[in-house]
Amino acid sequence: MTDWDDLHHFAVLVEKQTLTAAAEALGVQHSTVSRRIARLEATLGLRLFDRIGRRYLLSEDGARIYAQAQDIALGMNTLLRTAREQREEMAEVVISAPPLVAKGLLMPHFDAFTRHHANIRLVLQSDAQISNLHARQADIALRIVRPTQNDLVVRRLRSICYRFYARAAYLKNRPRAEQAFLCLNIAGAHGLWQAEQLAGRKVILACNDFDLIKAGIAAETGIGLLPDFYVHPEDGFVQVGLHDAAVKEEFAADIYLVLHEDLRRSAKIRAVADFLGEVLAE
Repeated sequence: MTDWDDLHHFAVLVEKQTLTAAAEALGVQHSTVSRRIARLEATLGLRLFDRIGRRYLLSEDGARIYAQAQDIALGMNTLLRTAREQREEMAEVVISAPPLVAKGLLMPHFDAFTRHHANIRLVLQSDAQISNLHARQADIALRIVRPTQNDLVVRRLRSICYRFYARAAYLKNRPRAEQAFLCLNIAGAHGLWQAEQLAGRKVILACNDFDLIKAGIAAETGIGLLPDFYVHPEDGFVQVGLHDAAVKEEFAADIYLVLHEDLRRSAKIRAVADFLGEVLAE
């Protein structure tokens, strides 16, 4: 079997005509060029060069082989260029996540992701439903409720704590009996805990958008429920205790990374899942 490197050395020697010049162009010893040419001639059973002094001039057989070698080189260059373009082509990975998770947890790490995976484009879908994984509308999902379907790969990433916050000025200027609340419109364990905390209290806003709750707190319209990672020192919020110290005044819920079993072996999806696991896990 003919070695492509032997053909490459042959083509360079044709162009340079001497072993020394060919070796210099290839970055090898002239003995290496000589050895490869001898091996190529032995493999083909042909004399490729007429040797005149130090010059290597093509024989008739060598001229025919050289023409074919040029075609092979062209094909090889096309193959290598195609492979390089495929490596450099942007691959898309679709991530489905609740707006809160996408904005508050994922986006702060987006710049680091692009630096580590320049050839992967993330497509973010703000969606709280798990069904889009089965419909293959998303490759990876970030969820605050653990899925129960057996064909999904589920990994717990971290716990999120929800607490009540307000502006210090609001608490100072409003008697406790006049304080109002901004809460999350949600069912399940989270909703039950919230209802228990706010029993008998005045709720002036219920919504599924933490940005609205945060804006209401900032505007000093009430006490609002927020996840811990969504509150920053520059916000100027203080945590509010609603009961005595014996009552737990925070709700903890886990966040999960979910993907379909069939997709876990995809290199691009595995790369994104590993990155999310690294930056979001506790």
